Amino acid sequence: MATQAGANRGEGAVYEVHQIAKSYNGRYALAPTSIEISPGEKIAIVGPSGSGKTTLLHILSGVTKPDSGDVKLNGSSLSDLGPGRKLSKLVGVIHQQYDLVPQLSVLHNVLAGRLGQWSTLRSLVSLVWPQERDAAIQALERVGIAEKSGERTSHLSGGEQQRVAIARLLLQDPEIIVADEPVSSLDPARADDLMGMLAGIADDSGKTLIAGMHSMELARTYFDRIIGLRNGESQFDLPIDWLTEVMLEELYELEGLQDETIDRQ
Repeated sequence: MATQAGANRGEGAVYEVHQIAKSYNGRYALAPTSIEISPGEKIAIVGPSGSGKTTLLHILSGVTKPDSGDVKLNGSSLSDLGPGRKLSKLVGVIHQQYDLVPQLSVLHNVLAGRLGQWSTLRSLVSLVWPQERDAAIQALERVGIAEKSGERTSHLSGGEQQRVAIARLLLQDPEIIVADEPVSSLDPARADDLMGMLAGIADDSGKTLIAGMHSMELARTYFDRIIGLRNGESQFDLPIDWLTEVMLEELYELEGLQDETIDRQ
């Protein structure tokens, strides 16, 4: 591994990742990797398709368990937290496809951000009589689509659906945002607008933001640290201002790349 910006950050790290690894069919999707992440950092994870970005993000969010190694979140092992209320308060996830329910209204999709905090009964009642409606409308106002609250989510554009996902995240109010290529399906102007919104939310509330990114322009604009992965191995981990074009050329060089599907399993 090249220079590690995450090394020796001292106490108070939100993530302490020690030698995590994940394999599929005998091949590394992520080779043994160690990272330390401090509160409030904005970290872009970059690399060619199949490099291990999604695998790393899924492990950090608790979606996937590593084959070996350990992830500590605020000093507790992530494997001990398990899915549920405690983890949802710590980590919020934005996937590439947003994980919205297209048949439901925008309002109900935003209120899904509270499901980790509500009882089963309250969640069911909310389907008929929306709970915490005012908080959901405030979140939609912040992302600029409050007027869409009553619309069916499937009727929205891709950019509007991404705003719904961000509003849902606002209602969840986690300490850490993990985003897997959150704007890859949008045109450059909308991608810049929404990435700026997501980074602004992180800045305003002191949240940690970790995102897989395809666009180096957006990575340079909105993140302060960058981790480069290639064939499941970390190539660099450094402040964004230290990144050079030579590093990027070596990271994305076609020769020697493994099957790009390995990181999607």
